[in-house]
Amino acid sequence: MPDQNALIRAAIGRLLSEKTGVAALSMKESIDELLERTGETVTEDRLQDLLFEMAEVRGMTVVLDV
Repeated sequence: MPDQNALIRAAIGRLLSEKTGVAALSMKESIDELLERTGETVTEDRLQDLLFEMAEVRGMTVVLDV
């Protein structure tokens, strides 16, 4: 079974794929969606860090509206 970090990265990857072409991602909406997908076992800070990291690699912008 993959570790939790791999599952979280996969969830973020799916979210970013779904948002391809969007000018900017809402941090609040993205975190809410990710918490639904991954459960409450991960902290919001951890999700934010990974979301920023993975979005940056894809050339996407995340708006801080938390």
